[in-house]
Order: sequence, then C-alpha cells, then structure tokens
Amino acid sequence: MEQILDFFDPVNLDNIVNFNYDDKSLFLNKITINSTKNKKIDFTKIKIAIIGTYNLNETDSNNISNNIRKNLYSLFLPYNVSIIDFGNLKCGKTQNDTIYGIREVLNILNRKKITAIIIGNSSNITFGAYLSFEEIKKPVNIVSVDSKINLKHKNIEENNIHFLPKIILKKNNCLFNYSLLGYQSYFVSPIELSVLSRLYFDTMRLGILQSNIADSEPFFRDADIASFNINSIKGSLLKSNTISPNGIDTKEFCQLSKYSGTSNRLSSFCIYGDNYNDSQVMLAAQAIWYFIEGFTQRKYENPQKKSNSIIKFYVEVGKDTSITFYKSKITERWWMEIPYPKSKFEKHLIVSCSYSDYNKACTGNVPDRWWKFFQKIC
Repeated sequence: MEQILDFFDPVNLDNIVNFNYDDKSLFLNKITINSTKNKKIDFTKIKIAIIGTYNLNETDSNNISNNIRKNLYSLFLPYNVSIIDFGNLKCGKTQNDTIYGIREVLNILNRKKITAIIIGNSSNITFGAYLSFEEIKKPVNIVSVDSKINLKHKNIEENNIHFLPKIILKKNNCLFNYSLLGYQSYFVSPIELSVLSRLYFDTMRLGILQSNIADSEPFFRDADIASFNINSIKGSLLKSNTISPNGIDTKEFCQLSKYSGTSNRLSSFCIYGDNYNDSQVMLAAQAIWYFIEGFTQRKYENPQKKSNSIIKFYVEVGKDTSITFYKSKITERWWMEIPYPKSKFEKHLIVSCSYSDYNKACTGNVPDRWWKFFQKIC
C-alpha cells in the first residue's frame, strides 16, 4: 500500500494552515495527512482517501485542490472515521497523465475497499475513476449532478470535453447506467436527450429534482461513481457572473452529496468545476463534509436476504403483471424487482427506487425506472 504515495506530492501544511488549528475536533486534527512533516502513515484502518489534482497551469499557490483543502481543514468534524489526505497527484506533461494516474490509484484503493474523494477542475477526474472499472471489466453506474452535457464530440482524445462522450464512444465500454440529475433543458440539446433515452439512461430536470429531492436518492444508492459539477450551482447564490442565474441551490448540492455518502456501493466521489471563486471553494469543502457525514450513516441492507426489517409488496400493474417491491423498516428505503428475460442464472435484478415509484405502480402504471432497466437487460 505504501507504493501509492509515489503518485502524490505531499501536502505542504505551511502553505495550507494559516491560523490556529489547535482544536482537536477540527478536520485537520482528525485525519491522517501525507505531508512533508509526516513520515509514518498507518494504512490499516483507512476508509476514505482524499485525492487532489493539478491543472497544467496551476502552482501550489493557485491550486484548486489546495484552496478547497484549506477550507476543509478549517471545518469541525464530529465523526470518527479513518480518513487520509494523500495530497495532489503529481502533475504530468498532459491531462491524460492525470487521468491514468487516477485510474492506477483507484485500482489500489478499490481492492482495499477504500472510498475516494477526488477534487479537480475538470470532468477528466470522473473519466479516470471510470477507467479503474473498465480495466477490471466491471459494469459501472455513474450518477452526475450537472446542468448540461455535450455529446457532440467525435474525437474522444480531446482534453476538455465531458467525460460521458469519452466513455460511450469507446468500443466495448463497461458503462451499464448513467443518471443525469439537475439538467436545465435550455442547455441540453433535444438530440442529446434522445441519445440518452435510447441508451435507457436516467435524466431528471432541475425543476423535478427540486420538487422532491428525496426521489434522487435511489440513483446514488445504485451508483459506483458520483460526479458533481460545482458550476451547476445557481449563479446568483455565489455572486458569480460566469454561471447560469438558475441552478441547484447550495443546500440541495450538499444534500445530494450526503446521498452519495450514504450509498453502500459508491466508491468514488468526484467534485470539479472551472473558474472557482471563494464561495465555490468553500461550498466544495462543505459538500465533501456532507459526503463524509453520509458515509458515517451507511446502512448495509440486502432486500433479498430474509429479515424482519424488510417488508415485501406485490403490486399489480396489469391483468397478468405485478411488480415486487421491498421496503426497509429501518431506513424506509425502497427497492423493486426487474425480471431477467429467459435467464438461466439470476431470475431478477434488484434496483433501488423511491416511494414515488411504488405509488405510481399502485395506480396501475409501470414506473419509468423499472421500464428503463427492463429494456436495458433485455
């Protein structure tokens, strides 16, 4: 495990800590830091790893990851969870060096079941997280909080394009499901939405997300990677002229971050954006804090395993069709069964869902999420 440190520049605490951090409850004093002053690191109990990145034109003084780190260290952390801050990935000659550096680091962390928090200013960090799954040929689910996407790229080797076309344009990619949450229709081409629909991916408009944010939780519960674009925040809340006046509220951004943390399956939390201002830097730090809070509240539940805490429902949605739902009496989370057509192995797929999906089935209508997954596995 110690070889992972070769990928990183240690944290220079003299540049990060600029006031009194003596309180033992502060984030800085409750984590392990790969710093120039810390020569011995115990990896045995680590559960979460923080990974910063460099942009090619950044230095220590203007590095986004360091600026977020400075704010994060100043927050109080009332939770006892083993966290390590590895520092920033060593800057290579190209952005691809960062992408493949993330892939190699996550290959190690995933084997050790250590959850990664990756900070940067480009969606390339999400692409690097994806590649760690592609290398082991494991199907991956990604949930993205963003106001827009751009699929109109033919050259996936371009540096500054969104991670999604880089994935779906690759031959034999291992992306099983993608969920786009909080998109704004005037930023997304109908053609692009049609492509996502044909791939049976999930989309949730900003207004729908805000009307009942709890309905977004199942998307995170089934995700391996969460990708958060800080530029999806409502611009007027951050006093920035470079962002749309409409967007996700800061509280909603943090709530979604917490949903990411509570997901038992999720192994990578990526937060990025360009042109960070001071408010966005602090918001990114707070979103990471909420992710960690969610992580400490993870509940491992298997609806297929016999348990007194799981209730099973059969809901008729037609003359000869019914959907099986499960509900946890502990967390009040929901799941539903989707049958595999003519499978010799597993009889059905268990998919996370919301109470709204159950209610829709009770009216005799098949939930959209059920239908998309049924078509996908067909």
